Amino acid sequence: MNKDPHQVMIELNEKFTENFGQWRLMTTHDLENTFTGLHGIALVGEILSGQNHSKHHEICCKIYDEIFSDGIASVYLASNAMDKPANIVLRRVLELGLAALYLWDMPHMAFSWDKHDQDLSFSEMLNHINSKGYISYINAENDSEIESEILPSTRAQKIYGELSDIVHGKISTFESSMDDRFKFVESDWSQFIKLIEEVSVMLLKAYLTRFNIKNEVFQRLPQAKMLVN
Repeated sequence: MNKDPHQVMIELNEKFTENFGQWRLMTTHDLENTFTGLHGIALVGEILSGQNHSKHHEICCKIYDEIFSDGIASVYLASNAMDKPANIVLRRVLELGLAALYLWDMPHMAFSWDKHDQDLSFSEMLNHINSKGYISYINAENDSEIESEILPSTRAQKIYGELSDIVHGKISTFESSMDDRFKFVESDWSQFIKLIEEVSVMLLKAYLTRFNIKNEVFQRLPQAKMLVN
């Protein structure tokens, strides 16, 4: 291949514009639940930011807008048939979504992550927020009666693992090996939108379980009530 780089970029833009045009022609896009979930997540961050908390909570509150932005970007990439980039960004949504919850009650880890490049383990964070001790703490803190996991660990771990296979380049996920590579395929879109909807709703439910702000969220975003109940 010896094309001019500028011409390559022009042709790529034309290709993905064509893909988006095919997406627009679909009779239904099933966006409503995903966008409600993402708006609900951003709203959680806004509400928590308005409450008087400690310094490390300021770090945590910044995460929610990033989750929203990444979620929207992921949907847009998928609408252009950029499926692998969409899934890579979706993994970031899931990972940051869990971190926002985990770091809230871990001030030293919040500062280590923010100031000292501390890596966070998805499995460790997930085990922590679903531990009996943590759930007992939340029940005492919120006068609640949580009996189940805050974030369903088996399903969350499975999704994270599948998205990680894409991030780390397992051969089975290679776009270049597929017959319909870089083309808009309605079934691929359907599969993706169901997954990001599941992730966004899963995270929103976890936040409403952890934080005693459910009534305020439902008052400001009524459609979220039907989504999480």
